[in-house]
Amino acid sequence: MREAVDGVDAIEKAKTFQPDLILLDLAMPRLNGAEAATVLKNVMPETPMTLFTMNTDLYADAVCTAIGVDFISKVDGIPKLLERVDALLQPIAPNEAETLW
Repeated sequence: MREAVDGVDAIEKAKTFQPDLILLDLAMPRLNGAEAATVLKNVMPETPMTLFTMNTDLYADAVCTAIGVDFISKVDGIPKLLERVDALLQPIAPNEAETLW
């Protein structure tokens, strides 16, 4: 797991580390989550992305739909986020899990 300090840092780290999933906040310095997601969708179109944010308005949902990323409000809580992360990530086959350790 990697953390970024802002949208620009998120883009740089995603390009470098090629994560299986990208989780962004809508409100980030330098580039907000929607701007960073737009850039990353062009660079890494197959990588699932989710914006997890305090915003609950239709604008945030519409922006995420237009970009092609998931939107989960922090109001919905961590269980909703974990449910979505589980759905987005490919399960690891039992023989592959053994090689990770």
